[in-house]
Amino acid sequence: MRFCRSVVVMCVVALVLGVVAPPVVRAQASVVYFPASGHFLDDAYGFLSFWQAHDGERILGFPISEAAATDGLGFQYFERGRLEQAVDPANGVTSVRLGQVGAEYAELSWKTFAPPPPRKNTGMLFEASGHTLRAPFLAFWQQHGGEELFGPPISEALWEVTERGRRQVQYFANLRLERDAEQVGTEREIIVGELGRALATLRGIDTARVANWGATEYGPAAPVAANVVSLDATPTPLPATPAPAKPKPTAAPQAKSSKPTKQRGVGPTAGKLIVVNLSDQWLYAYEDGEQVFSAPVTTGRDGMETPTGSFDVYAKLKNQTMDGVDNGVPWEVPNVPNVMYIHGGVALHGTYWHNRFGSGARLSHGCINLPLKSAAWLYGWAPVGTTVKVTY
Repeated sequence: MRFCRSVVVMCVVALVLGVVAPPVVRAQASVVYFPASGHFLDDAYGFLSFWQAHDGERILGFPISEAAATDGLGFQYFERGRLEQAVDPANGVTSVRLGQVGAEYAELSWKTFAPPPPRKNTGMLFEASGHTLRAPFLAFWQQHGGEELFGPPISEALWEVTERGRRQVQYFANLRLERDAEQVGTEREIIVGELGRALATLRGIDTARVANWGATEYGPAAPVAANVVSLDATPTPLPATPAPAKPKPTAAPQAKSSKPTKQRGVGPTAGKLIVVNLSDQWLYAYEDGEQVFSAPVTTGRDGMETPTGSFDVYAKLKNQTMDGVDNGVPWEVPNVPNVMYIHGGVALHGTYWHNRFGSGARLSHGCINLPLKSAAWLYGWAPVGTTVKVTY
């Protein structure tokens, strides 16, 4: 009897605890919030289930936008790619797939790939594109979804500057694979590059963080501070007219009295837009969707990388002396011409102290260095308010 009474008491206690104790975090929650990126993932369009079933953290990373829909079909951007719904024309069935982020990024960033080399006996040849897939990327591609998930290769393996430094990469229709030589022999040797974030920047997708209303959380906590560095000049906004106590060259007049009209959405569209591709070390200028100018650039060195994102030109100075401290050593560069600030102390400007633009050498303290004639043209063309998108 004493045993029965104890069992009853234990059951009652367990029942009470089950009511008042916080719920256990379950991997199969219907809505998941990612503190590190500040966005939700759910099954309104089937994206959460697809992400869980296809090693989502490794292949897609965390969501960087909220899910949205176009013509009734959902889509959502992630660090490394995009999920989207598609309708099979044969039977009308809707399914989830990876979007063609690799191909779209290459098109919007004016990236061209070398033609396929003469056919070799090694590797897997794709007749449609003529490109070959072989080591070091072939095994990863086969083991993690192959053509159905990643799509076919749209380039050969090549060397490129990425957000993590210079690496061997290969582009596929849906993503980019990268090889980290420092991780040879580990599961981190081959990773998926962050093209989803780069394409979202080019397309003007809203990636602003949203607050969690109480959904199950997944992954690391939110970053303590934004990835912003102090570069080349004071990080406070420069006045349109310099203060009298510190005479400086006055800002150049704007080309127009108001900001140009900018249509957010699909790539370079209405108005004026500058795109800086850090991988190619090249700048492109667009007006109403048409490319009107391009120039080689040099951007931030290791440890002082040029920040990525979408910015606006907020101040212009025809000439300025720049100074700062690099590893404890003060530096000063007088008479820097055609300066256009886009983010704190980060600016587009002319550069007379080196001529290594577009070579892959990253030499600046974070600014975007341009040849003198290119900087002069851009300064005259772009008014304050012009959007500048910086991406890999």
